[in-house]
Amino acid sequence: MNDISDILRELLDRYSNTPELDQEFERMRREKEGFEEAYTTWCEDNGYSVKDGYRDFINEIVESQDSYWDSYHEFGNNI
Repeated sequence: MNDISDILRELLDRYSNTPELDQEFERMRREKEGFEEAYTTWCEDNGYSVKDGYRDFINEIVESQDSYWDSYHEFGNNI
């Protein structure tokens, strides 16, 4: 099984931060054998709750990307 962090990054790349990402993640939890166990372990290892861990992780990535672009624009680099 791929690392849950990598899977979540792939989902974010594919679906952006949309309800489709949440739907696909929930489908994976229900249907992929071993996924729920791997996700639970990932949450425990990274200090996330099983209920909201994936969403917290996604939000951290999005905030990090936003921070990058804010810094980029702050220094006069406009696209």
